[in-house]
Amino acid sequence: MISPDDSISSDRPWLLSRMRLAGICVLLAHLSAPIAHASDVAPIIHTVPLLQNETLVPNNYEGLPLVGKCCFLDESLVKDAAGKSLCVPSNDSSTEHFSPYFSKFNQTGMLLPGKKYDQFVAIVGIPCQYKKYLLDPKADDYDEYHLLLNGSIFAPQHIPTMLSPGENYCMEIVFEVDELGELVNRGLSPLVCFAEGSTSSTTDTQIIIYACGLLISVPFLILTIVAYVITPRLRDVHGKALCHYCGCLALAFTTLAITQLASAQMPPEICISIAFVIQFSFVACFFWLNVICIETWQMVRYHVNQRSYRRTPSKMLFFYYSIWAWGPPAILILISMAMDLNPTIPTTYVKPAFGSDSCWFKSDEEAMPYFYVPVGLLLFANMILFVITAINITRYQQEFALRRLARNESSDRVEQRLFRRLKRTFLVCLVLFFLMGLNWTMELISWWVGADQLDWSAFDLVNVLQGVLIFGLFVLRRPIRDFVWHRIQKMRGIHTNEPEVGSMELALLPVMPVNGNSGLPGETIIIDQ
Repeated sequence: MISPDDSISSDRPWLLSRMRLAGICVLLAHLSAPIAHASDVAPIIHTVPLLQNETLVPNNYEGLPLVGKCCFLDESLVKDAAGKSLCVPSNDSSTEHFSPYFSKFNQTGMLLPGKKYDQFVAIVGIPCQYKKYLLDPKADDYDEYHLLLNGSIFAPQHIPTMLSPGENYCMEIVFEVDELGELVNRGLSPLVCFAEGSTSSTTDTQIIIYACGLLISVPFLILTIVAYVITPRLRDVHGKALCHYCGCLALAFTTLAITQLASAQMPPEICISIAFVIQFSFVACFFWLNVICIETWQMVRYHVNQRSYRRTPSKMLFFYYSIWAWGPPAILILISMAMDLNPTIPTTYVKPAFGSDSCWFKSDEEAMPYFYVPVGLLLFANMILFVITAINITRYQQEFALRRLARNESSDRVEQRLFRRLKRTFLVCLVLFFLMGLNWTMELISWWVGADQLDWSAFDLVNVLQGVLIFGLFVLRRPIRDFVWHRIQKMRGIHTNEPEVGSMELALLPVMPVNGNSGLPGETIIIDQ
């Protein structure tokens, strides 16, 4: 809480010595600079002290405008470079007077422009039990406010929209030290109290639960990567893309959990750095998800159009996928860093503003061009790919059913098993798409309709437990777990029989004909690359 310094006296040399010890002598020196015109007339201010229990305005002051004032009369609020704030004496002949603009509503309910009054009542004292912040409509349109005659502040874009004197705010003439060490007059500004006492318990509990869910998912994502890395049969293009996806998601979840639990104790530099890591890892996640969707579409396309389509060699194909999955996120993060860290770029441009309010974007408006737009485009592209793949599967299934009616050959049964596996792969990738995309889609919808994001807590729960779900889908299902377990036993020196290829009928792995180049269906195997 900012309070006046009772030890300050009118003895100028001794006062300067005391301020030098406090680290703010330069601030008092600047207060001697003329700010207001000498012709300004000081209003008559009737002061009422702020009481802890209840502040009562005397009856003889009824009918006068009311306002909350932070410091005593003839004092201003000074904030030094270290962030320390004090109420210090000011000279009436050299500084502007505490004279706010009061607004009122007319009979139609329209808010009339504010004007100054020659006398009013001021409740003196800072009501904030926790931290406080300035409303600055010159810097941000969302800080628009109107001081009403009854002392309340009407802030249309603020939550809550009405602020009461002696409870939620106080006003004062504020001086701040800029980056060059010069004292800047911020003018008469309201200081709004953070309502941490009423919301911190619920918010902190939810944040802790969310962060714990993220940390629970990380080991399962790492285990999925390990399972695919140690098992050669799973290291095809599809498996490699899944490993990169899980790695990006594990990094994103780890850094996001750190910011959820310790953002208040982080220095601004570390907070901004982590924000860039979170942005890059999440965007890369969506690009690798897009790679998985493209690969699924490619596999179905290859099987349906064997005579007219030839697949690119796997190593070259994965090289192209890597360029696509890592390139755009790297370019996007470089643009974000240039926009956010370059002071020469005008403020009229949309900047990420990392670290201003949290270790993330300042608001959804800032996140829109740097996160939601590229993610939304990728989700839309994935949806188109799934629609096209589903259409190809449906058409091929109909054509295959007609061919089976005309003939009954063993090759048809082999082709049917192969196609069944491709369809299961498609369905699992579709589930993965919904797991990753549904939560972010709900956040976009909640931002668009103006709903409270807490209403989507069920989707948040699914999102934070992605690691567990991915491990269950891509590792624990048979026969993948059989191959992983066989590989683990082999690494331990225990000889076991390798699972038969025939058990792959329920697999969620990409498959292809052995003699696919001939255009004839044949025995199917797992691609081992």
